[in-house]
Amino acid sequence: MASIFQVFLNSLFLIGVLCLSTMGITLTYKTAGVANFAQGIVATVGAFTAAFMFMRAGFNPWIAGLGGILLCAGMGFAVDFFVVSRLKSGPVGRVMVTLGLILIVSALIPIVFGTIPYTYPRYFAGLVEFSLFGNSFSITQNGLFIFITAAVVIGIVFTALYRTKWGLSVRATASNPIVANMMGINTKRITAISWAVSSALAALAAVMLGSQNTNVNIAMLDVVGTNALLALVIGGFTSFHGPVVGAIIIPTLLAMLAMISGLWANVLMYSVVLLIILIKPDGLFGKKTMEKI
Repeated sequence: MASIFQVFLNSLFLIGVLCLSTMGITLTYKTAGVANFAQGIVATVGAFTAAFMFMRAGFNPWIAGLGGILLCAGMGFAVDFFVVSRLKSGPVGRVMVTLGLILIVSALIPIVFGTIPYTYPRYFAGLVEFSLFGNSFSITQNGLFIFITAAVVIGIVFTALYRTKWGLSVRATASNPIVANMMGINTKRITAISWAVSSALAALAAVMLGSQNTNVNIAMLDVVGTNALLALVIGGFTSFHGPVVGAIIIPTLLAMLAMISGLWANVLMYSVVLLIILIKPDGLFGKKTMEKI
């Protein structure tokens, strides 16, 4: 039991990173009606920007991280406002845009930033050690910082969703964009802002992951992006909180299965996820939507 808890502590930073990424994908899906497959590669640009500002320009890592996040927020807003919202081909066309962005941005990253490996420092280098029930445990200060930061940011987003005018507009747009537009809500602007917030959350996840691993590379968010989409499916497409719960389940389940078999942990985890989807096709917190004919 002690070893399982230690493995869970070691994966806390992954839970934080995945929750941030999943919250971002949920926002774009709920407002624009499409899963943003390009979120991961756009967030990677933010991580590279932060690393470039730190290594080449000599910025403080805190300022460099903020710079990468702000750049991604602007990119997300621009992609939706100038491209996605102007498409007339519906959800399929929007998905194709996000897939096209993966190819374009992936090709541009080595051209803009070069192929030299980028390093990024941990915000906190120490180790937190404590005893519980006679057993000793430890967690990196940086990993704990990532988890706490993610929890606070996710809390702020949910507070904004349910306590602000912007949140009301987002929920109205997610419920029915046509009716929301008739009620005077500028759904295009709300969707563009949601894309900006989504990209900022993903960039924060990328910067945090880069700081924990102390390096930045083009494939750093590949697994995170895949698991974020899985979390969306597990939690359910009809709620905001469901995917975040799914994002907590996946790393926790993976940590527990790693104790059974480190080699087959991913296979076992995806098998359990498949079983959940077969039992609950609408997700753990999803609800069946009834359409009137």
